[in-house]
Amino acid sequence: MVTSSAGPGKWSQFFNPICCFLLFNIMDWLGRSLTSYFLWPDQDSRLLPLLVCLRVLFIPLFMLCHVPEKSRLPVLFWQDAYFITFMLLFAVSNGYLVSLTMCLAPRQVLPHEREVAGALMTFFLSLGLSCGASLSFLFKALL
Repeated sequence: MVTSSAGPGKWSQFFNPICCFLLFNIMDWLGRSLTSYFLWPDQDSRLLPLLVCLRVLFIPLFMLCHVPEKSRLPVLFWQDAYFITFMLLFAVSNGYLVSLTMCLAPRQVLPHEREVAGALMTFFLSLGLSCGASLSFLFKALL
């Protein structure tokens, strides 16, 4: 769990609920809403899978943020602003890319296969969320 570098006080008390949950969900919603205005990259672009895969770079960024004293990793990002910036970018990219793939994937299959494609997309989204939640314990142990 990332902690505030500000020390005890109101900011430290509300840091996790606000930065880890409220801001993430607001920015995730904003990312999902952006697909109402534009769809980039388009469905035939090879850039979309690359952007999705590049999100794995957020893992070391978060792990190098300020965490409790038990961290075995060096802390490169001591200030709260780094963590908040990483969280905002992570959340917007999550919302946008999830929504974009859900919008574009049904266009890649024949009309009579769209229902099955939607069900498979939902299944694999849920599987990915479950795997990510499970892996969080591993990453916490690595700290």
